[in-house]
Amino acid sequence: MEYLYSVTCTYDGDKSPHWTGRFNNALDAVDTYNKFVDWGLANEYSTVNIYTNTGKCYTKLFYRDGRVVTR
Repeated sequence: MEYLYSVTCTYDGDKSPHWTGRFNNALDAVDTYNKFVDWGLANEYSTVNIYTNTGKCYTKLFYRDGRVVTR
């Protein structure tokens, strides 16, 4: 089965994601993406990406000091 959307969470610049979710619809993917609200179990920062069916990527960076950067 091919998925249209995916959400990934990577800790501290690791090369592979700590967690990956795959979704067939945008609503479930965005809902999951929005559930990430802090740096989690990372040492310094975590990166959360959502990839759309058109190949676009949206990113949130959560830093241990409380900063949040979106791209």
